[in-house]
Amino acid sequence: MRCTLIGHATLLVETREAVLLVDPVLLDPFEGGAVSSWPERTVDRNGMPAPDFVVITHRHPDHFDVRSLALLGRDTTVLLPHDPLIAHGVQKLGFKELLRLEPGHTVSWFDTQLWPTRSEEPVREVGLVFADSTGAIFDQVDTAVSRETAEQLRARFRLAAHFARYASQNFEFFESRHTEFPWREHARNLETAAALEAGLVVPGSAGFRFCGEHAWLNRFLFPVSRESFLADLRRVAPILRGETMDPGDVLEVESGEARILRAASPFVSCTGRGEKELRFDPTAPVPPLADPNLDGHGSQELRQGVRHIVEALAAWARDVSRPLSLPWRYRQAGTVYALEAVLPDGALHFTLDFHGEEPSLRESGGPEPTVVHRIAASMLCAWAERRRDFFSVRAWSRRYSSARQVSGDAAGVAVAPAELPDLLMHWLLRESAGSEEAARRRLDLEIASLVDPANEGSPAGGAKTLGSC
Repeated sequence: MRCTLIGHATLLVETREAVLLVDPVLLDPFEGGAVSSWPERTVDRNGMPAPDFVVITHRHPDHFDVRSLALLGRDTTVLLPHDPLIAHGVQKLGFKELLRLEPGHTVSWFDTQLWPTRSEEPVREVGLVFADSTGAIFDQVDTAVSRETAEQLRARFRLAAHFARYASQNFEFFESRHTEFPWREHARNLETAAALEAGLVVPGSAGFRFCGEHAWLNRFLFPVSRESFLADLRRVAPILRGETMDPGDVLEVESGEARILRAASPFVSCTGRGEKELRFDPTAPVPPLADPNLDGHGSQELRQGVRHIVEALAAWARDVSRPLSLPWRYRQAGTVYALEAVLPDGALHFTLDFHGEEPSLRESGGPEPTVVHRIAASMLCAWAERRRDFFSVRAWSRRYSSARQVSGDAAGVAVAPAELPDLLMHWLLRESAGSEEAARRRLDLEIASLVDPANEGSPAGGAKTLGSC
């Protein structure tokens, strides 16, 4: 068995009976242009073997990339978790053969086995064990592995290699500029790698960086490097062998043993590493938030769009009074919610005060806020119109909360954070008109921009697909 690292979480697994392409991301940048592969790579798509199967582990856009899927032959069978959004997307692209993966249930092709594993994360996702007569590889992807799952893996397979979750990306930074090291997650990742006792551990599924105007985020979001993960793993499991892989490296398994062939791929090349640019440095400067206005909207158009969104948000907050709803929780906490929409030529400021029986909306002024959300106006409008998802908007969004619960008396006082989800995020993702179909609508818009309307299921412009190379 051979496994080529194409980049980030994209693997090409070749067994005697099948070629499987995992989480294909073949183009840079991705995630709406916010991130690109790291280490940098070039992919000769015409030179890549046509896959028999495409495996999509979950819906996050750095794993479920419709631009890359549009390059593949539609006769390829797609293996996916039980996620209706992924199924809708691949069918909309024109793929006909879909096979749902059930954790713990093997999919077999003669000597080749694919064994999906469950995840403890609140996402419909799977890990993947590839096994044949040469040995077994576990691709953990983004899954959190329970001790029970680890025991099942060890009982069923002697792993030649483990692509381990390691990066502990500090995405809490988007929430409140929190820059503390992710102690617990790092410990969990090390514990998983140590428990599985694979013959070779390879830090995996985190080969990307923010690019362009978002490059400053790299100093804050990647606290654990590949090398530091392996160094810590040696402290807790000194008998384990660990190595890094770059795009274009090939992992070869034979007789239950794994070795890495450096730069052995004929269709992927690593073009640069730039280790220093991803070095964690939470003391680095944070640039001011600005609106890129990528679609060139006029100032008046943006102002009207923002006001319409804020008025709809306030109307929902007034109308929803059921106990334990988010507006009810905001009222119980006496929250003052502030929303600032940053424009290319200024900003709009709003406050929604939950102190009274009914929340009051003010533009400019108002009491001191306890929950704050600042966001680029054009990105807010695109998000509300379902033209962008939260993953591509979050880098233009900054949030902070000082909402707190204070109790006690002169003998002792306790202050604890009030756990209040962001009001705008909750409303747009869960409550606003069309929110239930928002992900599907955005996916349809993206696919419509890629697929030739005269021949649904074919890439726009008659591009040659990988499956017909």
